[in-house]
Amino acid sequence: MARIFLRFAYPRNPKKKPPKMTEEQFYDLQPLAIMGVSSSGKGFGVTVFKELRRVGIRALPVNPKGGMIGGQEILTALDEAQEPIKAAVIFTKDDGARAAIEECSRSGVEAVWLQGGSDTEDNRKLCDDLELETFSGTCILMRKGGFPHNLHRFLHDLFNKQK
Repeated sequence: MARIFLRFAYPRNPKKKPPKMTEEQFYDLQPLAIMGVSSSGKGFGVTVFKELRRVGIRALPVNPKGGMIGGQEILTALDEAQEPIKAAVIFTKDDGARAAIEECSRSGVEAVWLQGGSDTEDNRKLCDDLELETFSGTCILMRKGGFPHNLHRFLHDLFNKQK
């Protein structure tokens, strides 16, 4: 139990440079591309996609395999979007995450949120090299999601107060 608490309460990368934009500014770059959403309806990417939409954030599901989720077509690439995408949340891992980051850079995305398996040192460095504003080490739902995400936010903020 303590291990789980520490994982959620403390950031994974305390040496990372401060972001140029705030989390609120990231959310304002709607629509957000949710990269790695599965058409099976399972996985955390689907949960995030549904929760962000529930709280009024425009989100577009993206997965190279395509499909449908919640009555919405899953885009196979960012360039299929009807409007420019300026921010993306990446849920893929390994080579899929690298490909998603590179696609974001080619497509004019300004900011990415590395979530779960995509949040690695190599991927953070790639984002820096490609000059993408990067958020990592925290869950995208901490600021906008309901329970249990608001509890997660409370614990994170409690133990990570700015000095």
